[in-house]
Amino acid sequence: MLFQSRGEPFFMIRRQKLEGGWRNIGFAFVFLLIAVSLNLAAKPLIEIVIPPTLTPTISPTPTVTPTKTLTPTITLTPSLTLPPTLTLTPSLTFTASPTGTPAFPSELVTPINSTPITPNANAAVGVITIAQNYNARYVPIGAATQFDAGKISDLYAIYTFNDFNEGFQLTVVWYKDGKPIFIDTDRWIYGAGGYAAAKCPLVQCKWIAGNYRVSIFLGDALKRSADFVITGTPITATPTITPSPTRTQRP
Repeated sequence: MLFQSRGEPFFMIRRQKLEGGWRNIGFAFVFLLIAVSLNLAAKPLIEIVIPPTLTPTISPTPTVTPTKTLTPTITLTPSLTLPPTLTLTPSLTFTASPTGTPAFPSELVTPINSTPITPNANAAVGVITIAQNYNARYVPIGAATQFDAGKISDLYAIYTFNDFNEGFQLTVVWYKDGKPIFIDTDRWIYGAGGYAAAKCPLVQCKWIAGNYRVSIFLGDALKRSADFVITGTPITATPTITPSPTRTQRP
């Protein structure tokens, strides 16, 4: 309208169109301001009057990324298997030890001769061997200086003799730990020389573990002794008839 008013010949009409044009421009500017204001402030104003309803937002479910689980490897530790240990029960061990020169036990020996006969001054007794037995030639069987009581019964003192005269009293005494436990006394009638054996029966000697000694006396004089040891547990003794010691003359 502003451009059209310039071409009107009449002043009043031109003026009306000019005012109308400016009026329209003013209205357009006002509506522009209103539109901009509504664009900027309409939503906050509406939310004040009508509170907006929140629409739940579905959150994506987290996806677990599988991880590879390693299976542990079993490591075998070798173990050393030791053989069973053998536990030994200590046994009482006796060591043969000299107990001094034994005296003739006169209070325990009954004299055989009413009138004592003196042994030959040169009479001698050889080395005494302790054995479990002997053969017809007086060779010892099972000879030792230490015996297991559970494996023996009677024991023998085997010896040689020389320059013996007949009629004197010969005494064999068996000791345990220095005390007499068996005494064998006999009148000598077995010749001047040879081999002889004296027995200590199990029923009398019993062979309880300890130190033992056997001594041979000619009259009341000591001629020879021998020591030996007994260990272990003795067997049960069965009473038997004890024969007198036997002698044989040297051929």
